[in-house]
Amino acid sequence: MSISFSGLASGLDTSSWVEAFVSVKQAKITSLQQELQSIQTKKGTLTATRSSVSALRTAIEKLTDKKFGGTYNLFEKNSAISSNEDVFTATASNSAIKQTYNISVQQLATMTKATSLNSASSIADDSTPLSNLGITNGKFTVYVDGIKNVIEIEEGDTFGDLKTNLSAVGVNADIGEDGILTLTSSNPGQAIHVGSTNDTTNFVSMSGLSAQEDGSYASSVSMYKATGASVLTAENSGFNTQITAGTFTIGNAVFNITENTTLSDIIREINNNDEAQVSAYWDDTTGKLTLTSTKEGSSYINIEAGTSNFTDVMGFTETTRDGEGNILSQIMYIDAQELGQNAQFTINGTAMTSTSNTVTSDVSRLAGVTLTLKKVSSEEDGESTLRIEQDSAPLIEALKNFVSAYNETISKIEEVTAKGADLQRESSLTSLKSTLRNYANGMNSSNGGAFGLLSQIGISTAQASGDNLSTETYALQFDEQTFMQALEEDPASVEALIGSDTGILGQMESAIEVSLKAASGFFDVKQSTFDNDIKKAQTKVKKQQEKISTYRAQLEKKFSAMETLISQMQQNYSSFLTQ
Repeated sequence: MSISFSGLASGLDTSSWVEAFVSVKQAKITSLQQELQSIQTKKGTLTATRSSVSALRTAIEKLTDKKFGGTYNLFEKNSAISSNEDVFTATASNSAIKQTYNISVQQLATMTKATSLNSASSIADDSTPLSNLGITNGKFTVYVDGIKNVIEIEEGDTFGDLKTNLSAVGVNADIGEDGILTLTSSNPGQAIHVGSTNDTTNFVSMSGLSAQEDGSYASSVSMYKATGASVLTAENSGFNTQITAGTFTIGNAVFNITENTTLSDIIREINNNDEAQVSAYWDDTTGKLTLTSTKEGSSYINIEAGTSNFTDVMGFTETTRDGEGNILSQIMYIDAQELGQNAQFTINGTAMTSTSNTVTSDVSRLAGVTLTLKKVSSEEDGESTLRIEQDSAPLIEALKNFVSAYNETISKIEEVTAKGADLQRESSLTSLKSTLRNYANGMNSSNGGAFGLLSQIGISTAQASGDNLSTETYALQFDEQTFMQALEEDPASVEALIGSDTGILGQMESAIEVSLKAASGFFDVKQSTFDNDIKKAQTKVKKQQEKISTYRAQLEKKFSAMETLISQMQQNYSSFLTQ
């Protein structure tokens, strides 16, 4: 970057002179930049117009893509209408037959539940930590003959510690063989009462202590050692039998117990494994494991012992092993499982059975129909009806979208081709607009149906009114009631008019495709032209900028030389005067 000092010798503002000379040349760059901006603006207008035309094509394709079948065919969409959705609901695919069925439900499918035959946990004893029983630290109150005694439970306290603290105030605490906790007075004749509003431990609520007729207190639940936190293979795990490390199977899933696996860990693994097909729950109050099938129907839950004795200890299986632990024989306790039941229902008087409350067509023999049974039909319900009919909602929505997209496209073309607009002389666009309007308002006789005009099925040009006095209005409007009447009268003709390749919308789509065709279509060709024009304009601007830079440098060099010459003359003149 050069640094110049204006008029140091001459006293003239040469920098301003340079800028003045350059500004004359700069006007040409401004003109070129404006030309470039104009082309870029026109390209942007072209892109916006293309988007509008593409949106119209997409809207039309929703109706003409029925040739691809399946979900693309809006003319074959069905709806399933239940007369009593409390009893059942239903869905219908395109293959469903339009008909009415009578349905009643006699029995819902339920899930099989497997529960340990007996408690898998040992009864709590003096060594059992109170925390294993879910009892929190804090204080509770015992009244002996009305005298208040506060018992404190501290972290790490065992049931033996609790017994000692209660004994000190005249109360005996014992856990029987059935796991029931009882509190009695140490001195016959003394009355005891347990619990106060300011207690801070959950001891009373967790044990379910309640007063008995004889004056004692007894828990409503049994007190067991094992909890979710128990390490399964530990000697002090609290289970009746020590559980061994190894594998077992539930459903189609194999689980592995290690030396660190807790009961909560294995339950979490079971519940997170879809192959197990069950949900597992451990009940601290009964010491039992419950497995509930995630599949409805009258089927047993598959439970198998592996290298671990877990399923034996839980009371689901009985396994005989040799000295090396290999399985010699195994039985599954059928009595441990409460078998689910199959759904029973009738369709048009024919009795049917399903293992699930979700009844697919292969079971019901109703092609394309899926039933969801909700409850047993009561006498008041009687037989409910299922009506399969055409679902016109997606079709109506597609037509509304088409009308909206059509109006927007025509309006856009009118806007961009108007006098003085960016694309005013583009005859291809005005031709496309005319073609679309001719199709929208013209007769189509090639489809052979009863309807040849869009207006006959409720799609017509807006009429002049107080709000719209134009006699050349192009906007379409949609009359849903007229369309539904036409659809009910002759659905095949409606489909031929707006859904076939030779119908009105099919012809519109073809015209649009020509303009949007890659490389050779109007939009691609015009964009390519704009891109080339932009590139040329940018090149012109760049060259002019380079010329101005050169011109500026030349001016600065000349003025600099002038200043140098003047400076030398001044020095010579000064020397002459001093001689």
